[in-house]
Amino acid sequence: MENSASSEAFVRFEGVQKSYDGRTLVVKDLNIDVPRGEFLTMLGPSGSGKTTSLMMLAGFETATKGDIYLNGQAINNVAPHKRGIGMVFQNYALFPHMTVAEN
Repeated sequence: MENSASSEAFVRFEGVQKSYDGRTLVVKDLNIDVPRGEFLTMLGPSGSGKTTSLMMLAGFETATKGDIYLNGQAINNVAPHKRGIGMVFQNYALFPHMTVAEN
């Protein structure tokens, strides 16, 4: 029998939805449990919500509906810089007014 603490998801999307215009859902009812140490690949065509889902996890986008949990704690209202999540963007850009270390 598995220990419930070790089987708890480290990252959890629970009924998450995202709409930019209030009508069209770009993410619809996303439910994913990712255990600590698990490697997950999101595969789908352009516009299927992969990047939007990761942006919501990182805090750069807000979920229209549902909850996102990190290590058992809801993070919907946690500022991006307090989540402890890094992200490498597909099309990266550096801020010209910042030093290398600041970027």
